[in-house]
Amino acid sequence: MYKIKKKIIYIFEGLLLFLVFILLKLLSVNSSSKLMGFISMLIGPNLGISKKAYNNIKSVFPKKNDKEVNKIIREMWNNLGRVIGEYPHLNKLLPKKRNSKILIKGKKNLFLVKKKNIPAIFFSAHLANWEIAPMIAIKNGIQVLTIYRKPNNPYVSFLLSYIRSNVPLAPKGPSGAKQLIKALRNGTSIGLIVDQKMNDGIRVNFFNKPAMTAPALAQLALKIKSIIIPVQIERLNGVNFQVTFHKPLKIIKNKKFKTTKQIMTEVNIIIEKWIRKRPNQWFWLHKRW
Repeated sequence: MYKIKKKIIYIFEGLLLFLVFILLKLLSVNSSSKLMGFISMLIGPNLGISKKAYNNIKSVFPKKNDKEVNKIIREMWNNLGRVIGEYPHLNKLLPKKRNSKILIKGKKNLFLVKKKNIPAIFFSAHLANWEIAPMIAIKNGIQVLTIYRKPNNPYVSFLLSYIRSNVPLAPKGPSGAKQLIKALRNGTSIGLIVDQKMNDGIRVNFFNKPAMTAPALAQLALKIKSIIIPVQIERLNGVNFQVTFHKPLKIIKNKKFKTTKQIMTEVNIIIEKWIRKRPNQWFWLHKRW
């Protein structure tokens, strides 16, 4: 009985999401993003989960008063809503010759993959719209395999896979890890989002507080010849973005390879800087510490 009930709920959720997807698809990318941002900002701050965001922000920025913290929370929800509204229109966001909605900086760092004939480990965070970075690399002729967490609902998973059909995906877990290793060894770049808690990770400071951090990025770079490229995504306004491919991290110091913890410390410091610059665009709802 439980399995039947669960399946019915999954079907209902899938149909509802599909209906929302179709309705948003009928709108322009600007209208869809703006509408979902408005709805999310209207509802989100009143949900109980926003208390977690409040606590996280106060912990990181203790000098900010309630008015400032609540402003960040409202704008965070606006950004999250916009991300949802942009899902049906991801291809429309990609850079074109005219009226491009994405300003790309550091292209020479992106093309190091081709210049040096070596795969890259691109890393980013849940900032702005994190879905667009791998699409930009692929559009510029660089194949990227990205890791993702498969939703429990198979119907939702199918729809999200359809939306991301232009980007090769590997599921989070042991099988996905094997795919990432195989990709790097075959010369294919990979993309990782590394700003969330991993219970069985390593303890690395994040905003001056110990945080369990996924070490895979550093471990892969030390194990397989590759370069680590930070990818910073910023929402400038509306559906206009700036994506910056920064210089590769140096994993050798004094003729010796850095440790996994040293590399992940650098990674966390970089992400901290991005969040400090645009705190209203980060996913504060996650239990990072």
